[in-house]
Amino acid sequence: MVKANIGSVTLEEKTLLSGSNHIVVSYPVKDGIKGLAAGTAVKLDGGKVEHLAADTDDAIGVLYKKVELDESGKTKDASALVVIFGAVKKSSVSYTDAGTACTEQLVEKLRKNGVYTIN
Repeated sequence: MVKANIGSVTLEEKTLLSGSNHIVVSYPVKDGIKGLAAGTAVKLDGGKVEHLAADTDDAIGVLYKKVELDESGKTKDASALVVIFGAVKKSSVSYTDAGTACTEQLVEKLRKNGVYTIN
């Protein structure tokens, strides 16, 4: 019998989530949107998700994963996974299609809706 230690492998996915208790819901995405990366704070407009125009908008949550785009580089008949409850890493959260960094005002808007941004 031969005993040998070959090595070990650790698999780790980079995620914006912090902790283990989250609610993630699928929402349809407004057509013609771009810049919906993981961590983008989003709002509902007519029952469809779109990014915030300003940190004063009422954010319902943040995108769990990047939204797939069509051949024109925009959304069409897409859906998005949105974290609507739980803790997320503040460094991963942004808003606007340009990916503006998270502000304290946005932190407060998200907190009021059950999404807690943690350093």
